Amino acid sequence: MAAIKQSDRLPQCSRCRGDLTISAVAPKNDKHGRPIHLELCPSCDADNVDRPAASRLLQFLASGSGRGEETAHLMMEWTKEVMATHGWHWQEGPPNTQP
Repeated sequence: MAAIKQSDRLPQCSRCRGDLTISAVAPKNDKHGRPIHLELCPSCDADNVDRPAASRLLQFLASGSGRGEETAHLMMEWTKEVMATHGWHWQEGPPNTQP
C-alpha cells in the first residue's frame, strides 16, 4: 500500500547534496532491486533544460499561486519525467494490453 508522508526533514539531493523541495520513493524498485528515489531540487532542476517539467513545477511552487488541478497536472508531468530517467515510461492502461 502506498502512503504519502509529509516531513520537515528531507534527505539531501543525491546530485548536489543540497536541500530538496520534494523527495519521494517510487512504489517499485529499479531493475537491481533498489528503491527509486524521486527528487526535486531547486539547485539542480530550476533551470535544467533536460528537466523542463521539474523546472515548471519549481516555478509554480515558488509563485504560491494556484492549486488543485494545476498542481496535480504539474506533479504528474514531473513524476513522468523523473521516472523516465530510471527507464520507466507512462502508459495508458495496464501493461501488456492493447488500447
